[in-house]
Amino acid sequence: MTERSLTVCNFVTVDGRYEDDDHDIASFFTHQHPDYRGADDFDHYATSLLRRSDVVLLSGKRSTLGNLGYWTSVQGDPEATAIRSEFAALFRDVSKVVISDTITDADLEPYENVRIVRRDGAHAEVARLKAETGAGILVLLGRVLWNDLMSAGLVDELHLVTFPLVAGSGVPLFDARPNVALKLLETQTWVASGSVLMRWRVDPVS
Repeated sequence: MTERSLTVCNFVTVDGRYEDDDHDIASFFTHQHPDYRGADDFDHYATSLLRRSDVVLLSGKRSTLGNLGYWTSVQGDPEATAIRSEFAALFRDVSKVVISDTITDADLEPYENVRIVRRDGAHAEVARLKAETGAGILVLLGRVLWNDLMSAGLVDELHLVTFPLVAGSGVPLFDARPNVALKLLETQTWVASGSVLMRWRVDPVS
């Protein structure tokens, strides 16, 4: 094993939006092309990244509890797809680090393999995790968190999956321009969903 690499994976609309003004994505899909409904390429890709990771970073109380609650419910859902069931099992077992000043141990009591790091110690803790040997560190979605970690020089790869959707308004993917340069490593096109992956190496700008 080598030192851990930190990978961010996020989907984005064609016009660069992360979520709508109500912090949801359901509205984006009202204009989804009917040929793409039910495609699960992103689920498969996210699961492939999780298989290669032994730490997942989460942030914020609302987002963290929403993710933990949702994926716990998938574990017992007989109608869940095979790939989502696999993701749920992997997510349950992986070490999860929550960056938050408001979440409590009591909030996390129902869930396994999860611990809290307060925001003022987040950069130091992520740097420590990266310096350890092991598999990868993964941030799935979590825009506020990875924008901050990218600005701090702690992100190694950025995987953006562009969905064939136009939001029209909503939350942009980036808060500001980070002091980094992106080098393209790979592209993939998923015909079933109309989505396009761009995998970038994140290099600091001196």
